Amino acid sequence: MFLRSLIICSYLAIIYFASIQLPSLKMVFYPTLGAFSFLFIHRQGHIKDTGRIIIGAIVAATLGSLFYTIDSGVLSFFATAMITLSLIKLFRCNAAPILAVSLIPFFAHPVTIWMLPASVMASLAGLALTLWFIGKLEQLTWISRMDQALMRWKSWIAGTGSSTPIAGITEETRH
Repeated sequence: MFLRSLIICSYLAIIYFASIQLPSLKMVFYPTLGAFSFLFIHRQGHIKDTGRIIIGAIVAATLGSLFYTIDSGVLSFFATAMITLSLIKLFRCNAAPILAVSLIPFFAHPVTIWMLPASVMASLAGLALTLWFIGKLEQLTWISRMDQALMRWKSWIAGTGSSTPIAGITEETRH
């Protein structure tokens, strides 16, 4: 898990750096990308769910961009939120960042209607490829041993490595 977090945070930092250096890539980085990263880390084995969430995010970004292009006012914002929430419920995409992505145009003010959907697609595809790469790395024996060693080192540094139960509670007494 530590290795996943390290690689995902590196991906986020690279995307952020690129968006700072090139103004045209500003829409590639959005804070919701961090929420998608956390969500995907915990749904690593569920490729079907991940794909559905990515498609939902692209549709929501397109919807938000379309409504923002039509009108940038409160009614358009409200319609975007209501329709996006309805679609999330209808397709059972239990992922809150999808709603957040649909509202980005109202705060980032994109110049063109296609910029946000293209940015969401590119960044989430990159995230999915990064997670696929992590999955392949974790299959290597020496990488999994290194990840376990890093976890032990991290818990030793944080002082959480002791196995003494807190207040005498053990797994047996909890049940």
